[in-house]
Amino acid sequence: MVFIALPQGAAEGVSRLFKLDLEVTSPAYQAITGVAKLAIVVGYMLLIRRIPEVRRVFQYHGAEHKTITTYEAGEDLVVENARTKTTAHPRCGTTFLVMVVLVSVLFFVAAGSVFPRLPGGRVVAWVSFFVMKLPFMLPIAAVTYEIQRVFARYCTTGPLRALLWPGFLVQRITTAEPDDAQLEVALASLRATLWREASLSAPEPADRTFAGYGELVADPGYARA
Repeated sequence: MVFIALPQGAAEGVSRLFKLDLEVTSPAYQAITGVAKLAIVVGYMLLIRRIPEVRRVFQYHGAEHKTITTYEAGEDLVVENARTKTTAHPRCGTTFLVMVVLVSVLFFVAAGSVFPRLPGGRVVAWVSFFVMKLPFMLPIAAVTYEIQRVFARYCTTGPLRALLWPGFLVQRITTAEPDDAQLEVALASLRATLWREASLSAPEPADRTFAGYGELVADPGYARA
């Protein structure tokens, strides 16, 4: 609700500050709301990135992307291969969040003017439109998820890759270059997941702990993962 109410409040402030007298449901009002929403989301991410613990989380986020890219490239899950990969990934949750914002802006710019206007003053119009927008957020998120799947499958190369650039740009905030130890954690996690998927029908050994990444890689079961 915060990321809906605050941007709409920002649009109201802009409309009053510049004496635009925009209707709450007008396309211009919704466009300003969308710009404010994106600014709030990006600003929040930039702010929390300055926290050392969060930046470390973002490094692990980058390690995750490098690991998945290595796996999807069909390469061995080792640090040397993962190190050369990009920290950007088309199916990232950050890209999804950015796309939800953009899709919601387009939807409300196009459809906002057909929403019913309840009798009453400016406050009634503002609150009622805010409430009417809430039920649409889940369908917008669902549609955006499918759009992202299509983009991730067909738009990763060539000129269509430009469709992914907004998400990639924001991923530069939510990911950071990991060190080799963080890559080992991500690679070991994926190896363990792949091993577990391949061993669903087999009894699980009592002890699957390792002293380090090198010992895990040397294990025959995990080495095939």
